[in-house]
This record gives sequence, C-alpha cells and structure tokens, in this order.
Amino acid sequence: MPHGLEPASPTPILTMLPELTNDLPFNPMERRQDWRAATVFTIGKISFAGRSLPCMVRDLSDGGMRIQMPFPPAPGTRVLIEMRGLDPRLARICWMSGHEAGLMFDLRCNPADIFAARSNKEGRVARQPRFAFRRQAVLLMGDMPIPTQIENISVGGARLTLPVPTERGKPGILDLTLGDRQGVAGEICWVREDSCGFRFVQPVSSIALAGMLDAPDLV
Repeated sequence: MPHGLEPASPTPILTMLPELTNDLPFNPMERRQDWRAATVFTIGKISFAGRSLPCMVRDLSDGGMRIQMPFPPAPGTRVLIEMRGLDPRLARICWMSGHEAGLMFDLRCNPADIFAARSNKEGRVARQPRFAFRRQAVLLMGDMPIPTQIENISVGGARLTLPVPTERGKPGILDLTLGDRQGVAGEICWVREDSCGFRFVQPVSSIALAGMLDAPDLV
C-alpha cells in the first residue's frame, strides 16, 4: 500500500522528528513574497518544541504557507509541517500576526504535485494528519459502555484499542470533550485484531483539537 494512504499508521510523527534548531539568520521584517499558488483551507500538523499540534493551512505557495492556530510559534522558530499530500517538511516561522503565521520551507515544493498526491490511481485519498494521543476513554455502543484506549486522533476520527471484539459499521459515542462538544458520535470504519478506527460523524474543529492536545495535563 502506498505510503501515506489509509489505513493510518499508529507511529507518532514525533518519533521521526529531526533536531530542530534556530541557527538560521532571521529578519523580523521578512514576509512571504512568493506567488500564492492556492487557497487551501485544510488541516496541517505542525511540530515544534517537542509537541505536535493541528493548524489550519490557509494558503500555499512553492516556498511556504500561511497557517492559522490558537497560539502560533514565534518568528524564527524552526518547525516540521505536514498536510494531506505533503510529507513532513522543515520550515521556519518568518512572521506572526494574531492567530496567523507565515512559514518558509527549507526546500521549495511544487503545489501541483501536492494536490496530485492527495489521491492515487485507485481514488484512495491521502489521510489527514494524525496526532499521538494516549488516553483512557469510554465508547458507548448501544446501551453498553466499553472502556477503550485512544491511540491517536485527527479531526476526522481516532484509533482505538478495545477489550472486546467489534464490527465495522457499528455506531457509537466516544466520551471526549472537544470545545463545546461533550461526546463525539461516529462509527467503526475498520477493525484489525484489538484495534479499530472510529470515524467521527462530523469532523471536529482544528481549534478544539489543538486546545485538547495542548491542555496542561497532556503535556
């Protein structure tokens, strides 16, 4: 199966992070001057300072991108960024304003290749970024509460480990608080031994997910 396509790998991205340093010269007045190739509005994954958080990719060019997140890294910060169709890529924050920031890639990319890589010849779509998130939770299926271990999570679903067998297509409610949502409805979308995928009926917002992942008790 081609790399980066479903089913998702449980390997956290932080295990593959190279050392990020701030040893490149930085001009605080530097702004993105490249032609904007596309307005994107898709979920990205930004890793820095030993953690990985979701962000909203607003637009993309061959030299960088503009992102939005609750608390962007400071200008000059070295980061690792990825999104659907874009493998993890080293970059530097070159400006920040409010909840938005501009990233400059270490190596330029071809946006057309990124969008072409979002699906393969069989029509399978590259997965959204996953975030390592180990937490005990309860999955309510019918009137049966099942203790479960969340292994990773994205805006569209989660990988779970269950103590009892289950079947693809079964609906349930995962006991999670994401923003103003208490409990997340979804269904089992794949099963493999004691692990399964739980696809949310409605994707959660990147802001709510970032807030949960960045909560003090999870750091």
